Amino acid sequence: MASIAPLLLFLAAPAADSSPGLDSWQWHRRLSEISAPCTDPVLDIPIPRGMDHARDARRLIDAMLRTDPVKCPGIAQAAVAELRAALGEVERGEVDLELLFYAWRSAERGQGMAPDPALADRYGRMLWLFGDRPPELPRWIPAEREAWLQRPETVALLRARNADGMLRTGRSLEALGGLLLRRDLPYYAPAEAIALLEDGRLFTNLKNRLRISRLLTDGTHVPPDYGRAARPFLSVAAVDADFSSGYQQELLRIGYLASVAARTPAERADALRIVSAAALDGRFDSREVRARLLSGLGQIGQASLSDSDQAGIEKALDWQMAWALPGTEGLEGRLRPIVIRGLVGPNGRVIAAEIKDSSGSARHDRAALGVWSEYPDRVELGAVSRGGFVWVELPPVDPYMTTSDAWVKHNSPPPPNPESRSSRPAG
Repeated sequence: MASIAPLLLFLAAPAADSSPGLDSWQWHRRLSEISAPCTDPVLDIPIPRGMDHARDARRLIDAMLRTDPVKCPGIAQAAVAELRAALGEVERGEVDLELLFYAWRSAERGQGMAPDPALADRYGRMLWLFGDRPPELPRWIPAEREAWLQRPETVALLRARNADGMLRTGRSLEALGGLLLRRDLPYYAPAEAIALLEDGRLFTNLKNRLRISRLLTDGTHVPPDYGRAARPFLSVAAVDADFSSGYQQELLRIGYLASVAARTPAERADALRIVSAAALDGRFDSREVRARLLSGLGQIGQASLSDSDQAGIEKALDWQMAWALPGTEGLEGRLRPIVIRGLVGPNGRVIAAEIKDSSGSARHDRAALGVWSEYPDRVELGAVSRGGFVWVELPPVDPYMTTSDAWVKHNSPPPPNPESRSSRPAG
């Protein structure tokens, strides 16, 4: 059996040597040296492409905890010591959840130590608070969980976690958002709660988007804000050719509420933008609602875009168009440029778009309209609208455009100007 004297020296070293301040390269090297005498196949970890010492150190310490104590005496215990030193105090907002899970598993299952239910529960509480996939904690009864969650100390932990955009998780956002929406608790702060719940990490399903929508439209906690309520649905409307009926119905509901509440031209413009996005597929009564809103604007004039407007639109949206357009396999040479006319509102933004000349493919037409429904704020046409409503013909969209085409078009140096002094022949 290999001597474990080098291992004992490592275990006797000061804890500060393996503190979180130790960089990933040093820590991975240290773990490799500790585990070197071990012959357990669990340490035969496949090496992914690329060098990532932080990743490899975590994979190694996970494996060390699972080593056979007969084949590799002391290795799992060394991993426990390393984990505890690296984690430090676990009840803090920036605690490393992956390492904490390994520490919880060690205490719960007795890996590298005797099972310690009290320590496992302490670790498990933090995983339950922050982790999107927390472990089962059968010893922690619901009443205790609720009381622990409502502690000022727990709320402070949640605030600390969510303050870091890189560390916040869906679970930490939902936990703090839920507490801040409760009038019976001293933490009631609905505006802050809604801002947290608008984080894109929570927009993985319709249920979470609907929750934000209702909070921003029912007026219970904050005044209605239909533009914010629609935001989580506009991107889905733009990119999803199989736009879910649930998403479309909710977007239409928001647009209808916005239209009823609209009192100014700007508010009517916002409502029309929402309803137009909901009407991309024309289901339910979306087109009828859109038509009524348009008719309520009265006679709308026509205007022409300047060359600089045309170029600005292309630069702002060509990349999104190229990304959104479907493939053209089997359609080579059969599609035509997509010509769209857009309604510019008082704010100088396109609030509604419709096909003037089709590409010959409904999917490509819809994709181009969807981009305009999601990204109109990237184009400023205030000089065209002059504070009113006006129809304009937008630059044609090449249905065969690729992201490479868009990059070359807007990143290549301009051709030489034959009238410029530098391009004329010398003499």
